[in-house]
Amino acid sequence: MLSLTYQIEVDATAETVWETLISPESYGQWASAFSPKSQFSGQWAQGEQILFFDPDTGGTRAVIDVIEPNKRLEYHHVAVFSPDRVQQLDSDSATKWIGSKECYHIEQTDESVLLTVTIETHPDFVAMFNRGWEQALPLIKALSEQDC
Repeated sequence: MLSLTYQIEVDATAETVWETLISPESYGQWASAFSPKSQFSGQWAQGEQILFFDPDTGGTRAVIDVIEPNKRLEYHHVAVFSPDRVQQLDSDSATKWIGSKECYHIEQTDESVLLTVTIETHPDFVAMFNRGWEQALPLIKALSEQDC
């Protein structure tokens, strides 16, 4: 697994950035950088499972490892599934994807928030994450700052 780190400074509160990350409406907007109809289902609670998916392309199932509202969110991926929600555990891409981790750290500074996203993933997914986060971080910033 490789570790990738992405950061952006946001002129908003930690609470606003947190809500932008996890609310269904804003999640779909910023996560569209990865897949056009991105959405999730599940509860944001430690030990709970979350499904991240696009109805047209399928998705992934993750387990939340750490959740500290307005500060930190960490989860790891445990399965992938097709658009018809058939779980895949043994395909080549599934075995490379399973075990990937995503960590979101929100650090409040005097006048802004530093959002740091750390991804641990297989080398096959580096280009996808680089492209996705290059687009997603400015969207998170814009969504978080629009009410400020």
